[in-house]
Amino acid sequence: MALFQIFFFVVFSFIFLPVQSSTRTEVCPVSCGDKLIRFPFCLSNQPDRCGYPRFNLTCKNQTKPILTLPFSGEFIVENIDYLYQSIWINDPDYCIPRRFFKGLNLSGTPFEAQDLESYVFLNCSNGAIPKQLPQVRYISCLSGETFSVIAIPANRLDEYRSLSWTCMNIGKVLVPPWDPNYGMRLTWNEPDCLSCEIGGGKCMFKSDTGLDIRCSGGFSSGIPRSAIIGISFGVGIFLICVLRLVCHLRRKANNIYTDYQQHNLEISGPAVVRPRSATDDAKGLDGPSIKAYPITLLGESRRLPRPSDNTCSICLCEYQANEKLRTIHYFHSICIDEWLKLNAACPNMS
Repeated sequence: MALFQIFFFVVFSFIFLPVQSSTRTEVCPVSCGDKLIRFPFCLSNQPDRCGYPRFNLTCKNQTKPILTLPFSGEFIVENIDYLYQSIWINDPDYCIPRRFFKGLNLSGTPFEAQDLESYVFLNCSNGAIPKQLPQVRYISCLSGETFSVIAIPANRLDEYRSLSWTCMNIGKVLVPPWDPNYGMRLTWNEPDCLSCEIGGGKCMFKSDTGLDIRCSGGFSSGIPRSAIIGISFGVGIFLICVLRLVCHLRRKANNIYTDYQQHNLEISGPAVVRPRSATDDAKGLDGPSIKAYPITLLGESRRLPRPSDNTCSICLCEYQANEKLRTIHYFHSICIDEWLKLNAACPNMS
C-alpha cells in the first residue's frame, strides 16, 4: 500500500502541480463583434505586448475586425483559425475577385498566400451560360442584368472551350484559396504557436522585451526534467508492484491447488494408470503420466545445477524455497502439470 501511495504522490506532484502553476488569467484577449481577438493579433488600442508586430487589427463600429494590408488596403476579417494559423479576409463590399484584379500585394505583412491556383475570368451573356457547370464560379458582384462574370480554373478551361466562343476573356489571375462570398485565405508562420495551440495553451511573449514566445498552460509548454524523472520513478514503482502482485497471486493459487490435490489423493487413494487409447480426445497427458515425471523439492538455498534455472518458463515467476519442481526441465510442478494436461510435448526450454 505504501508503494502505491508514493506512486500517486509522485505523479500528482510532478505532473499536475507544474501545469496548474503555469496557468494564469490574461487580460489581452478581447472581442470585436462575435470574433475573439488574441495573440498574435491585438486591436490597435491595446498595449503593444498584447500582440505580435504587424498583427494589429481595428474594430469597426465595435462589430467588424478590420485588417489593413500596407499595399492592398482594408479587409474584413471573416475568421481566424489560431490552431492552423490562417485567416480568412474579405473585401468590405464582399467582392473579393475585384481585389484580385487590382493586385494582391502582401509585402510588409507576416501573411502568405499558399496553394495558389490560376483562374480565368470570363464575361458572358446570360443566355450563353448553362445553369450548372462543375468547377465554374459565378461572380455576382461583377455581373450585370445582361451579362454574367464567371471564373474557371485555368487547367479546366479546355473542358469549356465552347464558352470561349460566346464569352469574353477578362483576364487570368493567380489567387489563393477563395470563396466568392467568404473571401480568401492567408496563412502565417511566425510566431509559431502551433504546438501550444494543440496542447490547449495560450501563446504569448516570454518577457517584456524581445520577440521570444512561450506557452502558458495546457500541456505543450514543455514538461520539466524533474517531472520526467518523477514520472519514470512512479511508473517504475507501479510496474514492480504489479509484477510482484501477479507472482504472489500465482504462487497462492498454486499452493491452494496443491493442497486440493493432496486432499483428494488422501480421500480417493492412489490413482490407477490407464493406458491411453487412440480414441482418447485429450491432446495432453493424463494425470498418472504426468506424475510419472520426477519431483525435486527446492531447498532453502534455492540452488539448482544451472544458476540460470531460477525462473519457471511457464509462469515466469522465480522459484521460492520449499517449492516442488518437475525435473523434465525445471518448472513449477503445478505449472507443468497443467501444461501437460493440454499438451503431450514439453514447452520450449530454450
